[in-house]
Amino acid sequence: MGERDMDRLTTPGWIGLYAVVGACLLLIVPLGLGALGRGRGLVRCWPAAAGPAVVALLLPRGWVAGLLCVPYLAGCLAVPVVLRRERLTAFAAACLPVAAVGLLAERAGVALFGFPAGVLGLTAAHFHVAGFGALLLITLTGSRRWWRFLAPVGVAVVGAGFLAGRTPLGQRAGDVVELAGAAVLTAGLWLAVANRFLTALAVLTMTLALLYAAGQVLPIPHLDLTWMVLTHGVLNAAAVLTALVVSWVRRPQPWSAHRWSHRIGAGRERFDTASAALLGWEMHRRAGAHVTPDTPAAATGLRMASSFGFGLREPCEVLEVVRAPGRTVMHYRALPGHLFDGDERFTVRLDDDDAVRLEVAVRSRPVRLLVRLFGPVVPLIQWLFIARCAAVLRRAPRSRPVVVEPAVR
Repeated sequence: MGERDMDRLTTPGWIGLYAVVGACLLLIVPLGLGALGRGRGLVRCWPAAAGPAVVALLLPRGWVAGLLCVPYLAGCLAVPVVLRRERLTAFAAACLPVAAVGLLAERAGVALFGFPAGVLGLTAAHFHVAGFGALLLITLTGSRRWWRFLAPVGVAVVGAGFLAGRTPLGQRAGDVVELAGAAVLTAGLWLAVANRFLTALAVLTMTLALLYAAGQVLPIPHLDLTWMVLTHGVLNAAAVLTALVVSWVRRPQPWSAHRWSHRIGAGRERFDTASAALLGWEMHRRAGAHVTPDTPAAATGLRMASSFGFGLREPCEVLEVVRAPGRTVMHYRALPGHLFDGDERFTVRLDDDDAVRLEVAVRSRPVRLLVRLFGPVVPLIQWLFIARCAAVLRRAPRSRPVVVEPAVR
């Protein structure tokens, strides 16, 4: 592609390019690692790396925007370490630092290797979507056929075409190399994609890519660069991200375990009041869960259901209730139909120093598609709910002690 043509992005084209890159910054690595079941620690830290880079997309080019992309480059350098064991995934991961360097240079306003901003921005998009995302999807098909290596070869050849245009061979030679790379990449994606809808979409978008690459060498009609970003770029990114979401949510979900402790006051009276609010479900009600007024106090064997709205019932069974002079415990598990599989143990404790604490232990894994989609933020949502429960107990008015009676099944 001609260097001048590559930089002829109109305002809508730049908006589309930044939208694609921004979505990739936030989603493509967490979804890719989640679909592979790898790098859970890196996924949890990813917002800290990607967030500043997304902010950089909103700023004018300059050293401030460039510095905000440095944490993202560091995160992208860590991904190949996590995925180093298998050749295809290692190659896919190696595309991320290339994308991050292109983004950093474009945002900093640096013409890296003499490339203009358009080339650098499109490099970031290409190596995120075709380099990392699409190659991971090929890995996830589980195929061992020879043609699974066509797509990575195509990605590499397209990159070589960019570089060839900066050599004495000239831009036209670079255009020819890019056309060859686009053809190999297209063939690899067409052969690898099994889903009919995604295959049809790949045929459409990659045909546009082939026509555009050929149009740089031959006098044939093709879309201009802005329309290529708004069609080929946006549709490819949407297809890859959607496919990664589907692959991720279909994986067996891992168990997660968390413990939280909050000081909620001091003294016997606060302990008794908090215990009553816990066992009488008042804590849950005031924290935002809907528990019907006729629900009996917690007792071993009791089956009840709460809801957070939107018609989502969460049936539970109380496994254990303990009332001791310095400790009140309610332990329940999720029943079929709940958003999660697992159990929660709530403990109100009166310490020797007269401090009253709420301690919560949660072991869970998402069951329904809705919560699988929000998997990375589920611990944050749980933490916020437990913090809300602690605030409720901290302010709970004095009430009559709860009399725990055997539950009637």
